[in-house]
Amino acid sequence: MDENVSTRDRLLVVGADLLQAAQGGDVTTRAITQAAGVQAPTLYHHFGSKQGLLDEVVSHGFHRFLEERQTSPSSDPIQAIAQAWDTHVRFGVEHPAFYAHLYARVEPGYKCGVVSQVELMLFNVLEGAADQLVLSPADAAKTILAASSGVVITMISELNGTVDWSLSDRVRDAILASLIKRTTTS
Repeated sequence: MDENVSTRDRLLVVGADLLQAAQGGDVTTRAITQAAGVQAPTLYHHFGSKQGLLDEVVSHGFHRFLEERQTSPSSDPIQAIAQAWDTHVRFGVEHPAFYAHLYARVEPGYKCGVVSQVELMLFNVLEGAADQLVLSPADAAKTILAASSGVVITMISELNGTVDWSLSDRVRDAILASLIKRTTTS
């Protein structure tokens, strides 16, 4: 690694490499600090904890993924949510180790910062469609996030060289249809 890279950046790169190699398994503080050539207090100084480092690694990776796939969002909030769903699912399927860190670590009261950011992004888009929804934007965002993360976990567990994107499409369409008020015509 380039010796001009800051210690913080070196820890991030090493954390990303080890997280990817672990394929959803645990990454130890010792492995991170040894690979980065630093002592454990250095990791804690920069990130507060191993979890803080890994959360930042995943957050950075997720934001880079979004930037690489940046498209013009639809002016229709429901279509924008469908696009966001597709991006979320694609990230998870293409980066299963990072996704496992985000969504498979289940602890009461704990939500990785990226998950909170995704929920807030959904909420912000759904606020523009509040009059079309059967739930509040906050409840609709939680519903969409719960369903899409379940789809990703299912798709990751079934990866065998081919991806059945139609599963995501079917669930996305069913969830969105269940959230939108039905209009009656007289």
